Parts: sequence; structure tokens; C-alpha cells
Amino acid sequence: MAIVGVGERLLAAVDRALRHHHISRAGREALAVLEGAGQPLSPTTLAQRLIVTTASVTSLLDTLEGRGLVERRPDPADRRRLLVAITDDGLALVDQFLPEVVALQTAVMAQLSEPQRRQLVKLLATVRDGLDDLDIDAVVRAAPRRGRPSGT
Repeated sequence: MAIVGVGERLLAAVDRALRHHHISRAGREALAVLEGAGQPLSPTTLAQRLIVTTASVTSLLDTLEGRGLVERRPDPADRRRLLVAITDDGLALVDQFLPEVVALQTAVMAQLSEPQRRQLVKLLATVRDGLDDLDIDAVVRAAPRRGRPSGT
């Protein structure tokens, strides 16, 4: 639980630090993915990169589009499909919050020496790669059930 606990605390700190932007974590992540892609993405591709359902992305895009941060456009290669593009306002918002995220992450990591930071990044990459290969459902099914001693 150490990794999960630290991760949750870090995400909560980022949420607190960025609340003045009035955008959810999911909204920030979607804008960062779109900005990082450098081109419009299909809602399905965006959902895959955010690791959420397409229904969740649809609702999120409705909110972001309502704020003028993204726009849906017909795909020039297939007009039956839509692409999602980040707007200039969306780019401006990413330019505001990403440096704040980096500053917060840097401040958190300042307690570690440079070799410790490099080692942590390497270890986290190993954990991330292990998650990619992990059959999560199988692990959960195989987990032993916790029993409680009887009161007698």
C-alpha cells in the first residue's frame, strides 16, 4: 500500500495546488494528452490513452468543449468520425498548469539526492512495465480471502 498511498497523496496535493484553474484531474489529463499528441485524436484514442471508457470521455469532452478548451471536428479522412482538437484556450491552460505540476513534483523530490531520484525513476519504470504485463483480473481472483477469527 506504500506506493498507492504515496501516489494518492501526491495526486491530492496536485489537485489542491491546481484548484485555482477550476478544472478536474481528468480534464487536465485529457488536455495534456491532446497537447502532447500534437494533433487531433479520436475520442476512442483519447479514451485509450486516459485508460477510461469512451462514455467517460464523451462526458468529459462535453464539459471541455463547453468551456472552449477543445473542439470536435469531422475527420478529413472519414467524415463519419470525429477528431478532438485542443483549442488555443486549452493550450493556454496547459501552459499554466504544467509548470505548476513540474514545480510541485520537483519540490517533492527535492528530499532525495540525485542518485536516489534516478534510482526511484528507474524503479517506478520497472513497476510501470510490470503493470503492463500483469493480468490484474487473475491476480485479484487468486488473492486469498481474509478470514476473521471466530469470537468463541
